[in-house]
Amino acid sequence: MEDKEKKRVEELTELLNKYNHEYYTLNAPSVSDSQYDSLMRELIILEKKRPDLKDPLSPTMRVGGEVSSSFAKVTHKKYMLSIADVFNEEELLGFDATIRKITGLKKVTYMCELKIDGLACSLEYEKGQLVLSSTRGDGNIGEDVTSNVKTISSVPFYIDEKRDLEVRGEVYMPKESFNSLNLQREKENLPLFANSRNAASGSLKQLDPSVTKKRKLDAFWYYVPEALFLGFKFHHEALDYIEKLGFKTNPERRLADGIEEVIKYVEEYGRKRKDLPYDIDGLVIKVDDMTLYDKIGYTMKVPKWEIAYKFTPEEMITRVNDIILQVGRTGRVTPVAILDPVIVSGSTISRVTLNNSDFIESKDIRIGDYVYIHKAGDVIPEISSVVLEKRENTVPYRFPDTCPFCHEKLKKVQGQIYCVNQHCPSKRINQLSFFASDKGMDFHGVGDKLVEQLFNEGLLYSVSDFYKLKDHREEIMLFEGIGEITLDNLLIEIERSKTNSLDKLLSALNIPLVGKKTSQILAKHFSSLDEIMSCSKETLSTLEDVGEITSLAIIDYFHDKDNIEVINKLRENGVNFLSKKEKEVKDNFFKGKRFVITGTLTVSREEMTKRLESLGAISSSAVSKNTDFLLAGEKAGSKYTKAQALNVKIFSENEISSLIEESEEKILL
Repeated sequence: MEDKEKKRVEELTELLNKYNHEYYTLNAPSVSDSQYDSLMRELIILEKKRPDLKDPLSPTMRVGGEVSSSFAKVTHKKYMLSIADVFNEEELLGFDATIRKITGLKKVTYMCELKIDGLACSLEYEKGQLVLSSTRGDGNIGEDVTSNVKTISSVPFYIDEKRDLEVRGEVYMPKESFNSLNLQREKENLPLFANSRNAASGSLKQLDPSVTKKRKLDAFWYYVPEALFLGFKFHHEALDYIEKLGFKTNPERRLADGIEEVIKYVEEYGRKRKDLPYDIDGLVIKVDDMTLYDKIGYTMKVPKWEIAYKFTPEEMITRVNDIILQVGRTGRVTPVAILDPVIVSGSTISRVTLNNSDFIESKDIRIGDYVYIHKAGDVIPEISSVVLEKRENTVPYRFPDTCPFCHEKLKKVQGQIYCVNQHCPSKRINQLSFFASDKGMDFHGVGDKLVEQLFNEGLLYSVSDFYKLKDHREEIMLFEGIGEITLDNLLIEIERSKTNSLDKLLSALNIPLVGKKTSQILAKHFSSLDEIMSCSKETLSTLEDVGEITSLAIIDYFHDKDNIEVINKLRENGVNFLSKKEKEVKDNFFKGKRFVITGTLTVSREEMTKRLESLGAISSSAVSKNTDFLLAGEKAGSKYTKAQALNVKIFSENEISSLIEESEEKILL
């Protein structure tokens, strides 16, 4: 007997997949939205009625599947490399000259593509069916985001290719989606996304796929790792092929016969980029002949056969309405320009740091001036220069002699202005906030606003006062947004912190020049805080990476009677002062070896240092004859040169990652 419901599900699936492709990939819908919605509703009803007929890759899955509690790690079959950058025509010509020299060609054909500002992702298909989608991660290990990528309507669930296929590309948020999302978040009093890249990344990593679906992401696919194995000689052929299979490729790509045509492409899209419906952060120039890739080769982490051209940062003009001062936890005074709000590279800028008094003087920035503003590295707002032709009746800015918060006299030290008053309220609040932060004692839920409110209410003045907040329950319960459960959780967090390791306490105490790394060195070398407090400058100076200046800062801190009083109160409250004996690490390649990291890595230096130290390696900030190896990332500088001169072993990030995995496996055996 014919199963009519099964047949109808198959018909609806085929139709909806066809209409999705027409609408999202070809931009040529053949049915109205209402017709499409009617078919989708019919399929949803049938799948609810007959769960046995629901395909894991049904079009209905695009509305969001089950909520995940985390993202599984995925090891890429082939490393997802990053791309080296160039910033001007001269560097482009240098790239071309290198390619021609290596290949012996007089003229090279390049594929020019837009560099989409989003999140790099991979799609994997087996026998024509989507089985996995993962983020780039550190290039070697990414995260499984298959459920969320399924909500992107332009991504095909099935393709007419029975061989295993991987395609790579960029998931992005169109400008229209980005503006709508921020408008909605503004209505809900939620923090706005700074740019479409952050919005795309945050949306793709939502634990609930239905949230991702609402964000209306899209994707362009631009690379087939196994294209040569699949029978394609040229990159453009592989792109044309995956486009025929139903993948959305960028229509702005273009073959360029020689570097002169590449430069024309660069100039053209330098003008057009503002009018595109999505953000780009540059262009990608690839050698089209893929048979040349191995000959051209690779550096430690980037292919030499492609380059990313980065546009000159976008500059906008705005007015400086005021210059205010901020006083940080160390007492450093930082001037900040208050601006007429202006949109720069996708985000609204209304204030910008002016670094120090010398910076203001060198650029002659005055209140009332019009200035050019851009984002340094496409991230940090910065004033480029003053628009002198628009200057009217302004006077040179004079840096105040006294602190705006405590009115004590300011002091200039090595080009920076400091408030040296230990009781300065701004300095105090920032010290308290740092003590509570994840870089300090890590009180989850105790944020800057709460710290400031506790300070202003007289409940918090010294860091030791955190441990007395339990005696002020009734007063704190009157704070807006603080209920009984919230307060209980905050107090539990503060109580838990008493067992923190000694290095966390040292880092939290705001000892000048003592950050996380120096705190770890001190905690490893000494058995307790008391031993550090009684240590001589000579002993401290002998420690690797501490030195005489830091030693003096430590000695001065522990000879200050106010600091001693705080420490005694922390002791009375039961805060741990002892160094915890570390678990003995099994023998492995890294145990006992001293290392230095230089250049840019695909992961944070902090994360890489943590992994190496967990294997018994010793972190150092400077290369010396005692350094066992240097980990060199992209754009390695003088440390790389010094390591070469001292014959220090130099590893790339890929090599270190492989050695780490081998060592971790050895330890687990």
